[in-house]
Amino acid sequence: MIEPIFSMSNFKVKELVKLRESSKRRRERQHFVVEGYYDIKSVFNSGRKLEELYFCSEFVEKAGLVDELEALGKFDFDLIELSKDPFIKASYRKSSDGFLAKVNSWTLSMENIIKSNPQTCIVLDEVEKPGNLGAIVRTAEAFGVNTLILSDSSVDFFNPNVVRSSRGLMGGINVALGTKNEVSAFLKENKFSIIGASGSAQKSYWDFECKPKTAFLFGSEKDGLGHYWLDLADDLIGIPMKGNVDSLNLHVSVACMLAEYNRKESI
Repeated sequence: MIEPIFSMSNFKVKELVKLRESSKRRRERQHFVVEGYYDIKSVFNSGRKLEELYFCSEFVEKAGLVDELEALGKFDFDLIELSKDPFIKASYRKSSDGFLAKVNSWTLSMENIIKSNPQTCIVLDEVEKPGNLGAIVRTAEAFGVNTLILSDSSVDFFNPNVVRSSRGLMGGINVALGTKNEVSAFLKENKFSIIGASGSAQKSYWDFECKPKTAFLFGSEKDGLGHYWLDLADDLIGIPMKGNVDSLNLHVSVACMLAEYNRKESI
């Protein structure tokens, strides 16, 4: 184990803060930060490489994770102790269990999607909120969909809010980033049935037909699907609502669609 760090100005602490705050830094260094023992465990178990694992004994003891900390000593990454103040500086949670990890990022390539030959995928066009993206990753995992394509997305997939909302599950899902043209070309060439979610759709999500290869398409939180995708979709479906509600949170809409898809597939 490396010597404990007590200084808030230590270069390792400063680097953790920069990785937390700056997408540019994450891209340059090809690292990102994961906080929380169980989130770190999820990322690690998915096969992603941890470079450094930081812990604060006071918070670890308070969380009842001392045995878990001792078990981590056998793995091939640096285990570094931070005193309370440096840990708080590096942390992005109000209440922490005392674990932070610096993890290697990976390429979000359309080539990876092509090689994996998925049968079902989620396509998010111009998604804007990191928390929503992370929640959708978690939702996809819950419903057995392991492919997510981001079309013209401005969200950094390695943003701490994506990591936190996904509960670390973002390490196990196959994710690609592409332009609208790249994504639509992939879907057409691989003969996906493109099912677009739209609040103005005349057909209910109860009524769509399951095809051998299906891509569920969702627009931005603010504007929904634009004309590009509305024109390309093979079918448009909506979620019937009652009461004084005209829309749902994006990750809730994704959950509704995937739950119905799983139900249809099981019949």
